[in-house]
Amino acid sequence: MDANAKCYFCDSTITDVRHSELPLPKHIRSYAYNCPICGLVWLRDDFLEMIRFEREPVFSPEDKEIIRICLRNAHEQRGEKASPKPLTLSDLGEMVKQYRQLDPLEKMDKVLEMIGQEPQYVGQQIEVTPSLDFAHYHCSNEPELERILYLLEVSNLITGPSGYFGAATKILNITVKGYERLRELRRVAKDSRQCFVAMWFTLDMVNAYEKAIRPAIEYFEPGQSEPRFRALKIDQKEHTNDINDEIISEIRRSRFMVCDLTGYCGGVYWEAGFARGLGLEVIYTCRDDWIKPKTENLVLQDSTTREVKREGIHFDLEHMNRIEWKADDLDGFRDKLTKRIKAVIV
Repeated sequence: MDANAKCYFCDSTITDVRHSELPLPKHIRSYAYNCPICGLVWLRDDFLEMIRFEREPVFSPEDKEIIRICLRNAHEQRGEKASPKPLTLSDLGEMVKQYRQLDPLEKMDKVLEMIGQEPQYVGQQIEVTPSLDFAHYHCSNEPELERILYLLEVSNLITGPSGYFGAATKILNITVKGYERLRELRRVAKDSRQCFVAMWFTLDMVNAYEKAIRPAIEYFEPGQSEPRFRALKIDQKEHTNDINDEIISEIRRSRFMVCDLTGYCGGVYWEAGFARGLGLEVIYTCRDDWIKPKTENLVLQDSTTREVKREGIHFDLEHMNRIEWKADDLDGFRDKLTKRIKAVIV
């Protein structure tokens, strides 16, 4: 590798990663490198060829900001290990499409939450290096993270940033008010009996919902006349509001989520990410013929058909524990899901 090689997404100097360190299928040509901002980046050669020959401007500067955030956070969630497979141009495009930009107050809350995940005990100091960590904290650049840390300090939620003015690494502490705010952000509706169901709205999924997912959620405890939880699927709720606002509102009201990944639906992935950001438990499921990619004719709810490519489960969630089910064994799916709910939702 050229000693001056740069990351395409952030222009930082990068270092090579040996293929022996990757779970590399022999037939796939790829390229991996370590970036101090994006983390371990593993790309298919087809993407690199497009960049090398400048066939088209693949991603705008705004797109690259989103990709940096997604790459770095996926890197951290995997424990700084490689993704299960190299990223394609399509994978990167999906990152941009599915990412929801946060408004300023949401970014402040997000940064505080992420700072709050660091300490192992009350009073432990947290180190943040804005020049390297801004993408990890969902910021577009170093100055934005610097500014957010300043705003958190003047809001009396953290201490430290101004005391390290000009220092590359900031030493932070969470204040009493900061812990109170974290408690508000992390508070899950413990008394809620609602389960939000995120899934693909197609005709062949109706049976899965009515015969497996819904009854699994709405199980009865011994001696009880009401189900333990109530399932909510947004297309079954009457409302006159913006659909996105309604989804956000109902997820916030929910105790947990069942997220079925069948159909590679971008909205479903976004809803799961939003729920996890709120601290809700998310139980993942997927029909067995949608785990790996292939092509088929799909029947839509209006009885029309169209050819679609089954993309399989997105690489970001491939490693997550899930219930895999078969269309001809919905009873088995229902039983597995009920068992999982009883085990993890307390």
